[in-house]
Amino acid sequence: MKTLKTPILSDTTKELASFFEAPQDILFFDIETTGFSARSACVYLIGCAYLTTNGWETRQFFAETPDDEADVLQQFFSFAASFPVMVHFNGTTFDVPFLQTRAKKFGLSFVPASVQHDIYKKISPYKNLLHLPGCRQKQLEEFIDIHREDHFNGGELIELYHSYAIQPTKELLDILLLHNREDLEGMITLYRVMAIPLFFEEQGFSPVTLSLEHTEDAFGKARTNAVFTLQTDIPLPVSLSLHGSGTVLKNCFLAGRERTVLLRLPVYDGVLKHFYPDYKNYSYLPAEDTAIHKSVAVYVDKSQRMPATAATCYTKKEGQFLPCFSVPDELPLFRENHKDRQCFLLADDLLNSDASVQKEYLSGLLRALVKTKK
Repeated sequence: MKTLKTPILSDTTKELASFFEAPQDILFFDIETTGFSARSACVYLIGCAYLTTNGWETRQFFAETPDDEADVLQQFFSFAASFPVMVHFNGTTFDVPFLQTRAKKFGLSFVPASVQHDIYKKISPYKNLLHLPGCRQKQLEEFIDIHREDHFNGGELIELYHSYAIQPTKELLDILLLHNREDLEGMITLYRVMAIPLFFEEQGFSPVTLSLEHTEDAFGKARTNAVFTLQTDIPLPVSLSLHGSGTVLKNCFLAGRERTVLLRLPVYDGVLKHFYPDYKNYSYLPAEDTAIHKSVAVYVDKSQRMPATAATCYTKKEGQFLPCFSVPDELPLFRENHKDRQCFLLADDLLNSDASVQKEYLSGLLRALVKTKK
């Protein structure tokens, strides 16, 4: 077998510091195999990318013939054991289980790092949002303008590897190594797209301004929108433009560029109900269409009150409301009916709440907005 090291000269490695507090703990890795089935195919190349005292470099473990597979696996497992974080592209589904299956064949054990980041798994839910034709690594690279020297896919390289195993040449070796190395360097550059799931899923933002905007539609009817300006923790890799869909979010709009995101959400203007969960402690007043606590209801004539039920234990509120997808404990929630899953909160309550409550609300809204595009 061969072990080859190559320095990575790209400046894109600097961007990893935005995502990882300790970049030296990270191991990017990618495998090349002679087929898709780990029972019948072998691993002929494992590439890694990692940070050294002299900068980032790749290390490739290459089986000159299939007989070298066990040595390649053992060398990689030994090397990878010191890294607490692993990054891969679809490794959760393919690379990791493939390596574990091949390890068993040779009486070896592969225990992946306790922390793993699968770029494919994180980005694929955003395929429609980003208008991607697919989520293969090369498609994502083209999306953010990464251009390769390598023009082969993994399947095409299988025949080239078989040819190399029979009659080794430097030209074939260079092609095989280049493909794997560009997969590794591509993953490093691609990692910037992880700013998207960080923003939508992991509260990777800070609210900057929240306000109500009063406008008129094309027919002169008054409209009110809640307008939120957010700052992302890490710059977005591409500009985002997203129109919501569905009953509640159909007129919601998001636009993002670099570290600034504008979110516009229509306000519901009307009357909603706040339901009390402990309805057995309340009485319902039909004439007033409201519920009051029993400690107060004793002063109301019995003919004007009745025991409240889950459906009638509410007080009504007229005002401006925002749909709520993450329930802040600090704010009262409102619904049209007690069985409705969709709840709302008063716009003023949110605008006057502290930053942590606003962030929790916006986080739930962003997750719901992305789901409308799946």
